Formats: sequence, structure tokens, C-alpha cells
Amino acid sequence: MPYLGLSIRGGERREEELRFARRLGYTAVEISMDGTGLIFGGQLHPQMLRNALAAFGKQDFRYSVHSPSSLDLRDRANRENHLALARAALQFCRAAGGRILVIHFEQQSQDPEDEAAFEDAVRRLSDEAGDVLLGIENIEVERVDPVIDCVRRLNRPNVVMTLDIGHAYLASVYFRFDFFEAVRAVLPFVRHVHVNDNFGRYDPLRLENFTLYRTQTPADTYPLGKGDLHLPVGWGTIPLEKVFGLLRGFRGTVVHEYRYNLFLGSAEEDYARVQNLVAMLEDPAPGPEKGR
Repeated sequence: MPYLGLSIRGGERREEELRFARRLGYTAVEISMDGTGLIFGGQLHPQMLRNALAAFGKQDFRYSVHSPSSLDLRDRANRENHLALARAALQFCRAAGGRILVIHFEQQSQDPEDEAAFEDAVRRLSDEAGDVLLGIENIEVERVDPVIDCVRRLNRPNVVMTLDIGHAYLASVYFRFDFFEAVRAVLPFVRHVHVNDNFGRYDPLRLENFTLYRTQTPADTYPLGKGDLHLPVGWGTIPLEKVFGLLRGFRGTVVHEYRYNLFLGSAEEDYARVQNLVAMLEDPAPGPEKGR
């Protein structure tokens, strides 16, 4: 069966988070570089890194690492700073035994030189990554096809796609493309999956003012069900059973990337629902076609 992971922050409460994931039954963990607080000026803090690695090394989870949200490989004006940040994340991923480093694709630039800078940076990281996979993740600010095209052009065995189902669902509503066709299109490239839930209600602020967008709290977004909510599976409207039917045969890691700390009272039920979805990946029989 594919590995089933939980996304954690990995900071000072990392041991508590790891025990929580273990108690529920998760077999993998994705560590957020934002949550670890280990990088300063593009460099890993040595003592903090040792403490973190000691904690992660006590567990036998299958690890992946999410690169910092501030990473922008299209920023040519601050290119060396962003490359240093990416290399620090890659260094941590290797040291922690991570199998994949997730990198956001974000929105394409209108300037071809920015796109060339992004792909050149990924190539450089690919050269240094060895057997660590670089998972280019689709974001709701862009269609899925450009991510596929990028991975195809790079044509590196260690450059793959991280499919974020929630992002693809939101993007399909905003950009008006067929959600299920997009999932089918990514199948040859996907080695890593993020799953959570939302209501498919795109928040335009994500494109208009990302800084302001990030100041919103669940009190702002949950009541209206808008944006990338990172809800537990089954709490929104994404047709996840059909999606996992399309993904049947996938053998990588599925990360339940939700805000688990806000849903502690339903953690066992939320785990059971995502476990049932992952079990579908081994079912050889095609599932029934269902509408959106």
C-alpha cells in the first residue's frame, strides 16, 4: 500500500507531532521548512539542525520536506539568495532522510527570462539532489498543464510532480478546465500527492494581494468556505473518491496536508477517511464514474 503521511510543522513541538502521527497510524510525515524555523539568511542553524535531526532520527517514518513558502526561483534580482534558500532546504531533506523535496510551481511569469530562471534553478538543484526527488507542486494560481509541461521539458529522473488535489480543484473552477481530465493528464508524472478538502470557492485575493491573503485566519475563510482551506478530507466538496479512483495504481506517498491542530477532536475519524481513500489505490477494479 502507498505510504500515508501527515503534514507537520516540525518546530519545537516536533516530538509531540511525531507521536501524534504515530498514534493515529500515519506511516509518513511531511516536514514544513517554514515550521522548523531552521534557516537564517539561507543557512541552516547548526545547533538547531542537530536537535531537529535527533528528533526525526528516532522515528522510522518515510519523510518528505516542503520547501519554504518564501522561495521564489523566478526572482532574478535576488537569485543567489533564493538558490541558497533552496539548497538549505535540500540539505535538510537529505540529512533528515527525506525522499522528496516539494517546490511550489506558483504562477507563470509573462517574462520568458523569469521562466528560464525557474527551470535553470531546478536543473541546478537536480544536479545536487542525487536520489532525492524534486516534486514540483501545482498551485491554485496556475493551471495544471504548465506544471506538466515544465516537468516534461526538464526531463530529469529526479524531477517529478507533486499533485496537490485541493489546488487543482480550486484552479479548475477559476480557470475553467476539466478537473478530472487534469488528474488524468498528470498520471505519468506524479510521484507524490497532497490531499485535503475545500469547497472549490476560489479566493481572488490569492492573486490580487498575496501578502494580504496570508493574513486571513480560519475565522475569515471557514465560514464562507473560500480559498485553500486545508480541511480534513470529507469536510468539503472535492469528489475525492473519483479522484483516487483515477489515481489507482499510485505507489508513492499521499500526504494528508490539513490543519490537524484545528481538528483534534475528529483526528481519528479524519485519519480513517483518508486511509479509506488510500486503500482505493490498491483496488484493481475500476470505480464507477461519478459526476463532479
